[in-house]
Amino acid sequence: VPVRDFLIALCKGTPEAAADMYKLASPITYVSKDNPPILTFHGDADDIVPVTQAMMLDEAMKKVGAQHEMMIFGGVGHAINGESGRQAGQAMWNFFDKHLKGKP
Repeated sequence: VPVRDFLIALCKGTPEAAADMYKLASPITYVSKDNPPILTFHGDADDIVPVTQAMMLDEAMKKVGAQHEMMIFGGVGHAINGESGRQAGQAMWNFFDKHLKGKP
């Protein structure tokens, strides 16, 4: 199913006809300074979710003072695997160590 068809079904209409539903479905709607730290991975060759979406979330999080880390992988599509996947996995564990482990 193409992404556009999925979004139309999910939000019960096109972005123009169901703007309120699209706003409710967007993570940016819920950004606040009280958000927990978020780590985002995105490929700049993603043909399903434009990398600009990740950049908009990053900008919104930083604007309110929330913690957001983002890694953009050059030449990588929607699936992050191979060497980029290894780098993402290591970054994820580092992020967990930084934000989830209690201090000794």
